[in-house]
Amino acid sequence: MIIAVDAMGGDHAPQAVVEGALLAEAAAPVNLILTGDEYRLRDLLGPAARLSTIQIAHAAETVGMEEAGPVVLRTKKKSSLSVAMRLLGEGKADALVSAGNSAAVVATGKHYLGLLPGLRRPAIAIPLPTSDGQVLLLDGGAHDQVTSIHLAQCAILADAFLKATTGISQPRLGLLNIGTEPAKGPPLVQGAFALLERLPLCFVGNVEPHQLLKGDLDAVICDGFVGNVLVKTLEGLFEFYSQCEHDSTAAAATDHPGLARWRRLAARYHYERVGGAPLLGVRRPVVMMHGRSRARAVANAIALAQELVAKRVYPNIAAREEENNLLYESKRLYTGWMLGRLKDRWGLGAKTNQA
Repeated sequence: MIIAVDAMGGDHAPQAVVEGALLAEAAAPVNLILTGDEYRLRDLLGPAARLSTIQIAHAAETVGMEEAGPVVLRTKKKSSLSVAMRLLGEGKADALVSAGNSAAVVATGKHYLGLLPGLRRPAIAIPLPTSDGQVLLLDGGAHDQVTSIHLAQCAILADAFLKATTGISQPRLGLLNIGTEPAKGPPLVQGAFALLERLPLCFVGNVEPHQLLKGDLDAVICDGFVGNVLVKTLEGLFEFYSQCEHDSTAAAATDHPGLARWRRLAARYHYERVGGAPLLGVRRPVVMMHGRSRARAVANAIALAQELVAKRVYPNIAAREEENNLLYESKRLYTGWMLGRLKDRWGLGAKTNQA
């Protein structure tokens, strides 16, 4: 198994990435290829290079965190991210890990790896803690401007991923909204509700934010802007309770069984422990890390990539005829729904349900 690691991506790259790669190699057998400035990487590996099997693929360029994904794809073909993505697309690596620019990871992933047939866009799948397990959130930040079809297809990706990884036969899928009624929320969410009602999924309807962590759902669907804000809000909350563990005064002031449980959840779902989140919808495994990831997070993200490869999660999703058919069916339903809205707008037919 070979994992390509974008060594120049992230706020603390390349040092944190190199340190994380060494931690991952020490924890479990894995072949790693670090992509980036060869001279800097060899210098950071130092004496450890003699005992390590880590390889280096030189990349002359780096991608800044503020750069637009499509621009990176066109102008930085020699970046550490593009080199790593080409290794994966050409079959010279089995998975890719990056803490770099999310938009660039998504853009290069779509270009070099391709999408599942019928899929419009990929999505980031982030696990969130619940009272008795976890709930998967899609999209965690791949796209902040979406339409109804993108939300509906996120639900299909979540359904396929959960079936491939958990064995749940009918994952319960909810649509994040400000109320449970079908007519709540902006038009794109109302449209997604209308599509999901017509697809053969276990769609439980709209869910409000306070319902997410109760354990009644297996996945929740939202656009990447809302998802990313929600995840980072929870990260801040978890970090606050983690700090309470190290602050005796605060710990004494908040010594309540319920808060203690939250602190345990905070430690369990801290982004460094989780490591990374899979980019679903591309044809080969890509694990995206937090931009501020340090060595521990990098090592855990590499471990997640190894697990995805070992369990053949991405090939299993691609081979699921049911989900492939649903992707095409969602596009057909969306076309019909949009035509219905145009007819309503221009008075060319019977009124259709806005929900």
